[in-house]
Order: sequence, then structure tokens, then C-alpha cells
Amino acid sequence: MKEITKWGRQAYETKDGKKKTIHSRVGEKKYGYDKIPKDFVIHHIDGNPDNNQYYNLILLHRKDHRRVHGTRSLIIKSVKPSEEK
Repeated sequence: MKEITKWGRQAYETKDGKKKTIHSRVGEKKYGYDKIPKDFVIHHIDGNPDNNQYYNLILLHRKDHRRVHGTRSLIIKSVKPSEEK
């Protein structure tokens, strides 16, 4: 089976035949959206576009996202949830 990608990212095909990135869908679920709001993106905190774990994704305004990837003047860290129960 051929891997589905969109913009070089892991993706899936929606019911209406469009492609949607996995990290966008996980981010939508995490933040309770049906669709990511305009001017916002889901960012991979660790910089690994294949790590789509919910704790590695954060909702950022496009301006802040450019800062992260440009000058690195916006530092974002994540803490993986504890495995303890």
C-alpha cells in the first residue's frame, strides 16, 4: 500500500477524498477543534515531523511558528507524560 503524504508529511485521505496531515488531525483532537483556526498551525515541538504524539504537538500562531523556525527566538519545550498509573 502506498504511503499517503501531504507536503512531505504523513497524511490520510478524508471521506471527501482530500488529504489531511496526521499531525493536524491529532492537534485538532488535542485542542478540541474540527479544523485548525485560520492563521494557526500545529507545530512539532521536538522538530521531528514523524513524531505525531499529542504531547509533541502545540498550536501556534503562524507568526510564532515562523519565529521558531527562523531565529529560534521562541523556545518551546515539552514534557512527555508519566507512564505511571
